[in-house]
Amino acid sequence: MGAVSCRQGQHTQVTAPHKGDNFQGPWVRGWKSLWSGMGTIRSGLEELWQLQGHQCLHQEPLEATPLLVEKPLSEWPVPQFISLFLPEFPMRPIRGQQQLKILGLVAKGSFGTVLKVVDCAQKAVFAVKVVPKVKVLQRDTLRQCKEEVNIQRQINHPFVHSLGDSWQGKRHLFIMCSYCSTDLYSLWSAVGCFPEASIRLFAAELVLVLCYLHDVGIIHRDVKMENILLDERGHLKLTDFGLSRHLPQGARAYTICGTLQYMGERAKAGG
Repeated sequence: MGAVSCRQGQHTQVTAPHKGDNFQGPWVRGWKSLWSGMGTIRSGLEELWQLQGHQCLHQEPLEATPLLVEKPLSEWPVPQFISLFLPEFPMRPIRGQQQLKILGLVAKGSFGTVLKVVDCAQKAVFAVKVVPKVKVLQRDTLRQCKEEVNIQRQINHPFVHSLGDSWQGKRHLFIMCSYCSTDLYSLWSAVGCFPEASIRLFAAELVLVLCYLHDVGIIHRDVKMENILLDERGHLKLTDFGLSRHLPQGARAYTICGTLQYMGERAKAGG
């Protein structure tokens, strides 16, 4: 699903255009007709996100934020616009006693938005990536989107930002992870040069997590400071597996992808 960073629009995947990239005309009207016929199937978080008009730029007092309670599913066959994203993104009925409140906007990128939410039942704060389904279909990234979730469910490492939950609403996909208050790029922008001891620690932890991923056949393909979070103790948490691939031993990936500002000139040119 691509990198989401505080520097809006910095992420890109350089691939050849697809015929379906121009999502116009009858195709759009067809999807709108499908959406309008979906009845009461929607995610409570999605309703809340639309209710607030995407104006989550500042943290609001908890009491001022509406509660989230997901609505039950209707009793009829699952439409294709939902089944396409199964089983990685289940369509959830009432999710137990879990109620989420949106606290604010963490970041926004070309592939989606990251929200800061609080789980009132667990009394814990999480980050939720919200990705429009129509963008996934426009960009032909359904397989990539599912692989991101599958990869994060497989890995377990102290320096990986592990997956907490994933589900879908009527128009959006949701990926929930633990919340980290800052990333390496934001910290570097605020303090300037890091002390040598800190750099050694960051480098050691990053090498450890990359070696672990490569040992289990996973390539991240978008390692950058914006995708390296810091937990409350200052340890790294590698995040955003939207461009990651799981490859068998000896296999290669040929897609040119990543963030342009971090790529060499030959890579940008496709050489």
